[in-house]
Amino acid sequence: MSTLDTILATELAARRPLTLSEATRIAALAEIEARRIALPVCIALCDAAGEPLLFHRMDGALPASITLAPAKARTAARYRMGTDELGRQTQPGAMLEGLGAAETGTVLFGGGLPICAGAAVLGAIGISGGTVEQDMQIAQAATRGHWGAALTKGQVK
Repeated sequence: MSTLDTILATELAARRPLTLSEATRIAALAEIEARRIALPVCIALCDAAGEPLLFHRMDGALPASITLAPAKARTAARYRMGTDELGRQTQPGAMLEGLGAAETGTVLFGGGLPICAGAAVLGAIGISGGTVEQDMQIAQAATRGHWGAALTKGQVK
């Protein structure tokens, strides 16, 4: 197989949806990190189009997080970037200025991250229940632990 064939085969294999089994594993990784920092959160995972795959609410999570976690996941999937990066891009003078006012349900602060394999977005995770930094920490820990997941723009190492 040529180098080009190998690259194409790898990319095509990556262009498949996140499965429920994988979403369940990623949610478990998120809960492990949330428990490690003693923070009850809501965890939502969606497919690459932003459609729901899984919702998990830890005991004691804030009621507002029930709405925010899925919105963060949906936003990260649909815009193909972390919600923190999207928030920066919507500031005055930035490339996407005004987006927040134009689209209802878009989250413009951290806690949502795309889940990638190579260049392909397979789905996204949304975490809500703590500070923006805590939500990002949990989302990053969960995506780092998933096979093939890669940090993308908007995700901090």
